[in-house]
Amino acid sequence: MGTPFIGGIAPKVLLGDVPGDGPGEGQILLPDKGQGQNYAQLLGKEMNFVYTKEVGPGNGEPVSISLRVSGIYDNSSPGTDGAQAAYVSSKVLKSTLANARPDTKALTYPRGYVRVDSADEVVSVQNQVRALGYSVNSVAGQIRSLSGLFALLALVSWVIGGFLIIFCLGVGVSVGGSWIKQRAREVGLLKAIGWSGASIAGVYMVELAAVGLIIGVAGALLGTFCSIVGTAVFSGLQLDLLPVAAWAMPNWLLVLGALLCVPLFLCLGAVGHVARLARLDADSSLRDL
Repeated sequence: MGTPFIGGIAPKVLLGDVPGDGPGEGQILLPDKGQGQNYAQLLGKEMNFVYTKEVGPGNGEPVSISLRVSGIYDNSSPGTDGAQAAYVSSKVLKSTLANARPDTKALTYPRGYVRVDSADEVVSVQNQVRALGYSVNSVAGQIRSLSGLFALLALVSWVIGGFLIIFCLGVGVSVGGSWIKQRAREVGLLKAIGWSGASIAGVYMVELAAVGLIIGVAGALLGTFCSIVGTAVFSGLQLDLLPVAAWAMPNWLLVLGALLCVPLFLCLGAVGHVARLARLDADSSLRDL
């Protein structure tokens, strides 16, 4: 369907040089894909489009109009205009409709868009338009209706982060405790050749940090792979409330945070046990073993 181009709410243009106010006279903006066809190959070509001209009550005849494909837009997440809207300038649309229905006195529009100067004026402008008898909907209202969902997603993120911290602390405590039993003789030998308790504790902390870093790198690689595949899956579902770009990389700050947190909390969990290990007496530890 021929659709007027409205800047600011139109979909993203993938190919072509389309100005901010949309395609010019004699031009058309087509979707990326539709009905199993790839329309990108039509960019820059003159195409003939056919519409029906009313010649009598219940009678019509085909009329051809030539338009150049000036751009290809992304229709992976359909908006209010549908998944296969063909955007043209308002002048082209008005002239085509006037020729298709010569007896029509005036054009009618199913909806209109209002742009406010600031977000603080949204509510007052909505009330004014609603007072005129129109049904009003806004992005701000949609965001407020989804506030509970966003709050739940944020809570889940904090819960997962807290679980990761507790898990790392628990592993640190467990590993540190096992080292006391398995490395008592090793500590005794190091003490016998002159190692200090601080040096021994530092070596074990570095070793534990290295183990945590290896675990963090493996987890980050696995998480990044799952994130990339997950965005591709959700993008293919074309959910209106959750538009996702396919094959998107995760936030590198979160990945870096995971890489740092895993060895950090592993070491924190093992601090007490490593300190006890470093304080072992060389003679008594070797004699007991």
